[in-house]
Amino acid sequence: MLRVTRKTKVFTLVASLFLAGSIVKADEQQGERGKVEKVLEQAGKLREKMTVPENSHALEGQEAARKTMDKFQSPGFQEKLHCEIERIHGGKPKQKQVKTINKDEVLAVQESVYLFLSSSVPESAVNRYLIDIDRASEQRIMPVLLGLPQGLAGKRLNADYFSRVMQADPGCRDTPESPCQRLAVPLKVTPELFARFNINEVPALVYDNGQDSWSVQGEAELAYLLEKIGKAANSPALAGMSVRLRGNQ
Repeated sequence: MLRVTRKTKVFTLVASLFLAGSIVKADEQQGERGKVEKVLEQAGKLREKMTVPENSHALEGQEAARKTMDKFQSPGFQEKLHCEIERIHGGKPKQKQVKTINKDEVLAVQESVYLFLSSSVPESAVNRYLIDIDRASEQRIMPVLLGLPQGLAGKRLNADYFSRVMQADPGCRDTPESPCQRLAVPLKVTPELFARFNINEVPALVYDNGQDSWSVQGEAELAYLLEKIGKAANSPALAGMSVRLRGNQ
């Protein structure tokens, strides 16, 4: 497929001048300078009229990038990614323990909590957050990344990153005989949420009750972040999660 860039205009001008130069040499030998000047004038007019078409494939490229990101976000791809992580390390995801939770300490359908992270956050901190989300026993706390640590091309390196931050026991070291357990917490790449809540610093926690939202930024334990937003939003659910994470229930 032909792709036209700004270099086309430069190449055409060079070609025109080269042609004119060749004619100059021939006409000088024949003593016909008038013809040479006429050719140069025509070449100049041609250059002025010449325009470079816009890249007609720009929108196609953007659409292809969107489809690639949608594919990564799909449940099927996420499942394959977790399977690949487990295949590499030979382990199985950690099974959540069933806990008794009061009804008013559970987020409603319209409520969501987002934990914004990135590969710039130390892996040990990301791992700690994911462990706390698993302990909170609340599926509506969603950890999200702005992008993949190694881009779309670094599949194996990305899988290794997710494998490390998903460890259920930070002190565990994988061996062929005894692979470490992994958390079953979905960590998704969702740049749209970063734009929606105007997140420019991570870690950041956002609580959205369907009508309004509250946010807090800075590296601190998840229990503290939940408590701080819970007080600001007067949310019993967030307060309950904070208490559970601190081991009081």
